[in-house]
Amino acid sequence: MNRLCLAGCALSLVLLTAVACQSEPTATPIPVPTSTPSLDGAETVAREFLRAWQDQAYQHMYSLLSASAAASIAADKFTSRYSAIAAEAAIVDLTASIHDVQRTPASTAQVTFTLTIDTQLAGSFQIENSLDLSHDGQRWGVDWAPKSIFPLLLRDNLVHLFVHVPPRGSILDRKDAFLATQGQVIEVGVVPGQIEDEAQLLNVLSQVLMLPSETIRTRYQGAAQPSWFMPVGELTPDAAERSEATLSAVPGIVWREKAIRSYPQGSVAAHVVGYMSEIDAQSLARLEPKGYRSGDMLGVSGLEGWEEEQLAGTRGGTLAIITQEGRIVWTLSEQPAQASHDIYTTLDTDLQRAAENLLGERVGAIVVLDARSGEVLALVSYPRFDPGALTAGATQEQWGALLNDPRRPFLNRATSGIYPPGSTFKIVTISAGLEHLGLVPSTSFYCAGQWDGIADGATRFCWLKTGHGSINLFEGLAQSCDTVFWEIGKALNEADPTALARYARGFGLGTLTKINALDDVAGLIPDPEWKRQNNTGAEQEWLPRDAVNMAIGQGDVLVTPLQMANLVAAVANGGTLYRPRLVRRIGSLMEGTQQDFSPEALGSLPLSAANLQIVQSAMEAVVTRGTASNAFIGAAVRMAGKSGTAEAPPAEPHAWFVGYAPANDPQIAVAVVLEHGGEGGAKAAPLFRQVVEAYMALPR
Repeated sequence: MNRLCLAGCALSLVLLTAVACQSEPTATPIPVPTSTPSLDGAETVAREFLRAWQDQAYQHMYSLLSASAAASIAADKFTSRYSAIAAEAAIVDLTASIHDVQRTPASTAQVTFTLTIDTQLAGSFQIENSLDLSHDGQRWGVDWAPKSIFPLLLRDNLVHLFVHVPPRGSILDRKDAFLATQGQVIEVGVVPGQIEDEAQLLNVLSQVLMLPSETIRTRYQGAAQPSWFMPVGELTPDAAERSEATLSAVPGIVWREKAIRSYPQGSVAAHVVGYMSEIDAQSLARLEPKGYRSGDMLGVSGLEGWEEEQLAGTRGGTLAIITQEGRIVWTLSEQPAQASHDIYTTLDTDLQRAAENLLGERVGAIVVLDARSGEVLALVSYPRFDPGALTAGATQEQWGALLNDPRRPFLNRATSGIYPPGSTFKIVTISAGLEHLGLVPSTSFYCAGQWDGIADGATRFCWLKTGHGSINLFEGLAQSCDTVFWEIGKALNEADPTALARYARGFGLGTLTKINALDDVAGLIPDPEWKRQNNTGAEQEWLPRDAVNMAIGQGDVLVTPLQMANLVAAVANGGTLYRPRLVRRIGSLMEGTQQDFSPEALGSLPLSAANLQIVQSAMEAVVTRGTASNAFIGAAVRMAGKSGTAEAPPAEPHAWFVGYAPANDPQIAVAVVLEHGGEGGAKAAPLFRQVVEAYMALPR
């Protein structure tokens, strides 16, 4: 009866009543046969899975897995594996195209597809792969396994990008002397799995590296695999050579060459060269797609930072599937690195060093330009830092001392230090008087030692308290008579309150110099519009006192040493205002590429040739019989310039001297500023002379 009922249920279930089928309580229900699942459904699921991969929709990919596949890997591990591979490979674009669907057994299918991947560092590549799918009676699901990502990617294998880093480019001076270049150290390490006698190993390393044994042990104990090389210290190549026999006799000790950044000139031109530091989190987030990794070094200051892309080159990579031990199973794609470029500067290291020695430990700056081309020959700022020490890794105490130093040693005073120019600004004022007011060298003034020409209730005192008496315009600049320039400032303001500011900007002040490397600042040239926008209440109005203060380089006027050097260079060369040029060439010998930077004129001074000659002659008179003449007694070279003593209360004034030499055949323009250094003619002028003499003594 049991056999008959089962047969009846199987053959004609629709015709039998429920009671008849249940008449034997031990009978097993027979499943309803289903039709073979459509391959179209398998293709649809596979296509959706691959599209989600393209869109990095990893959670949606997981929702398309079969029940058995989902049971083999948690959702978070699934999504993290895909996202980790995308990050590791630096994938830029990924596309998948299906080209075949085949049924395997009745409820399974295999979809073959082509995967095209474009990476940042390893280039583009294609892989033929397949997805296995199964039907559970309700839907198709992806029978996922690691090989669904890449063939040969087994559960314990990894996708790894070997980054190829080209040697960093060098920074050189105008004579091709190295300012920064690649050096080498020997990195000594331990492979824990090779240690035979740990006590002997620690004793030898402690003596060679001069480190405590426990420090060394701590550094290699963190190895995730016994076969890993764990660095514990560094030696110079010479020291490593002397210790080679001792180190090689101990199993477990391994060493290898390591590239380091070297600064052959020490701290010379530190602000120009800059330094490198371990990459920070913010920079890493930006540069990781380009192959930078945690622990990499990055240029962060000076040319090291400004020209990071040129100096670093373009990283390449090998994308591979590797075992847990690091053995390459399959190379997916490979792209070589592109060579870095060397930076050839216009600096003269000998002149730079001489100027730094002359400035000594006085806080300030010196800028030396080639007046004929705008080339930067020296760019000095004190205090400064040691690029080598910072790049090698300064201690917290060293960093703290630098960061907490009130003199701000990281400030490049030559390009970014802003100061009132004091009487050096009178070069601009006399030029505006000649051009805009039609003054002539013999235009007469009277200096009684004090002046109240604008009736604002304030009496102003010339630097010469007894007064200069009757004095003409030419001698006004030579003797730096304040009264003469107050009168010019007053007259310019009455004629046009914006005139003096326009002339100042025509001399390159109040704007960036556009130096072709490094950052600089614009300083400030005030005018009526600026005051309206930056002041409140009654002080919004441009007043006569603003004009007369500006005429002698005080008030709100702020300039940089680089701007003032560029200004006097233009006066010296006949009126051409050049873009200061620090980088003369960027090139790669390996690639045979080169980019040259030629002199670039930004404009001409707003001054006629005749009036420019008057200014030049008056600046030479400053040196021969004017305010700075004592500093030039016995000088073998004719020089021209202008001193400045810029008020900076409550401290001592800033001492300025700007000028050029030789006066009869201008070659260099120099700006010197000493913060709170006192009188310009007494303190800055002698330094200017010494810099000129150092330049003239250099071999040609």
